[in-house]
Amino acid sequence: MAWGTIRFPSRTLQMPVEAEVLIPQCGYKSLRQEGHYKVILLMHGANNDRTEWLLKSQIYDMVRELPVLVFMPSGKNSFYVNGANGYRYMDFISLEIPELIESLFPVSDKREDWLIAGESMGGFGAVVCGLNHTDRFGNIGCFSGALDVREIAPQLPGIRMEYLFGEECRGADLKENNPFQLVQDTEKAKRPKIFVCCGEQDSLFAVNQRFYECLKQQDYDVKVFWGQGAHEFCYWNERLKDMFAWFCEKELREGFFMGRNGNDFL
Repeated sequence: MAWGTIRFPSRTLQMPVEAEVLIPQCGYKSLRQEGHYKVILLMHGANNDRTEWLLKSQIYDMVRELPVLVFMPSGKNSFYVNGANGYRYMDFISLEIPELIESLFPVSDKREDWLIAGESMGGFGAVVCGLNHTDRFGNIGCFSGALDVREIAPQLPGIRMEYLFGEECRGADLKENNPFQLVQDTEKAKRPKIFVCCGEQDSLFAVNQRFYECLKQQDYDVKVFWGQGAHEFCYWNERLKDMFAWFCEKELREGFFMGRNGNDFL
């Protein structure tokens, strides 16, 4: 597995941006001549950047022998929405980045091979971007998602939420920014599979439970993990293993490995 930093000018954001990428490498079984790689867009939380998952989780070791490309963009404190301030981060994540990935790497064009995931703010972004762009993303991973913008706003005094959602966060009520409304309104034939997890000691546990209940009421294909844990990577790293086992179930059955010493992460 190779690790690289990509710098490119974003036409959507009209500024230079950076992303970290984990790329399958020659020498491992994961380099398949006859196939194309699955793709994971993995997004960071508030007040962090593109390096968060690399520095705080074991993702590098988990994917090093899997036929999966992991793309980790910087989303600033954008909540990954097309903000009231004019920065169109949802379009950047959901439209521009997939186009860039396909132009640079041998990846699958099947929606079932694309997963968008993230933690906290990134979990919110994964849900809204994924459900607004179901033609691209057949899978969504939500780690302790900050799924109620008004609820989370007081905990993030350093982020000017009115720049993202307008005065009094009115933009959070718009369908494209409302996870619960999107769940209800997405056509059944276009619904992605969804992975949800949150620790029981997390302040966002209740809203993630509500989100899961909403998914079940609408008959989504959903995988859920609760358990002991707070809003931290000690919990998310464990659930990351579960997400890879869920998303890469077919590859693991075919003999690919998750982890440096085979399936030591399972």
